[in-house]
Amino acid sequence: MVLKCKDIISILEQEAPLRLQESYDNSGLQWGDPESPVQKILVCLDFTRDALAEAVEKQVQLVISHHPVLFRPMKTINTGFGKGALLAECIKNNICVYSSHTNFDTADNGLNEYLARVLELQNISGLKTHSRDELYKLVVFVPEDSLEKVQKAVFSAGAGWIGNYSDCGFYTKGCGTFRPMEGTNPYIGQTGVFETVHEYRLETIVPRGRLDNVVKSMIEAHPYEEVAYDIYRVEQPGHEYSLGRVGNLKERLDADEFVSMVKKKLDVSSVRITGRAQDTGIQKVAVFCGSFDGDVRAVKESNADALVTGDLKYHTAQELEEAGIFTVDAGHYHTEKLFVKAISDMLKNRLKDVIIIEHYGQDVFSFR
Repeated sequence: MVLKCKDIISILEQEAPLRLQESYDNSGLQWGDPESPVQKILVCLDFTRDALAEAVEKQVQLVISHHPVLFRPMKTINTGFGKGALLAECIKNNICVYSSHTNFDTADNGLNEYLARVLELQNISGLKTHSRDELYKLVVFVPEDSLEKVQKAVFSAGAGWIGNYSDCGFYTKGCGTFRPMEGTNPYIGQTGVFETVHEYRLETIVPRGRLDNVVKSMIEAHPYEEVAYDIYRVEQPGHEYSLGRVGNLKERLDADEFVSMVKKKLDVSSVRITGRAQDTGIQKVAVFCGSFDGDVRAVKESNADALVTGDLKYHTAQELEEAGIFTVDAGHYHTEKLFVKAISDMLKNRLKDVIIIEHYGQDVFSFR
């Protein structure tokens, strides 16, 4: 089976749905044909000229970047310079480009989670709420001999999750009535005859982002040509997605030990530091990859002893210092270059016949 660009996109968006991205962001397909076949993928933090050169040299069909190439609207396209030149070269070489940015930062197994695990934090939880799923109740009426088939279809499509429990549903037996009219092809019964059949009322919970796919799978698995089902909005809150993460170190460290550990784990030679560690040392750590959003209160309320982030603004650094939070700014690049390995590992676990190429590039800054 030849995989297409849209198949890879489907996998990426299962892990990091586009609905999770910030309003200012532009994650998703940057350019290219979703129907294009894909045999080689290049994963990078930034899609630069160097990344393009490697993609062309290695005959890549799809590039997956963290930062969107088309972040701001383009009013003109100059194919001899900048993004226009990248676009033109990609078109010549049939290269699609897809970006997974703030949606991947926020995703359950996304970049902040990966950063927390690289730092070997334990008991990881969300730093602060970003959004919650809208929940819907799906109710469908199924003949006895098709209950198991329809159950499997809706659960496989993403219905039935309550916390860490999957395949959650309820069914009860009853009687359904109908009269097949002229032009119908009933699974049970005869045209023009009033029918009463034993059916099951099957119900389960579905997050809004999976609803269309669940309904489609349910209809395909159902034997009736006209499926009787209902969808209700549920008021209770759904799954929570978080910005940043917070967790505990295996052992308490003093400031120097903590900084050395961060530099080693992120493979960075120098970092910026603000604040003073408590005399009791550092145990609970918050992480926020890339540019810190400035929400010092959320870090303070998490009771974190320290924060690891990148692109820290001057006045935000002052606020963190005043709040008593020891902060390590390891830089935007070094807190997000982990994207390459995170996406590469995820795709390698899901795809066996596609070659994944990791392109790390380099920090835009150099230090002297």
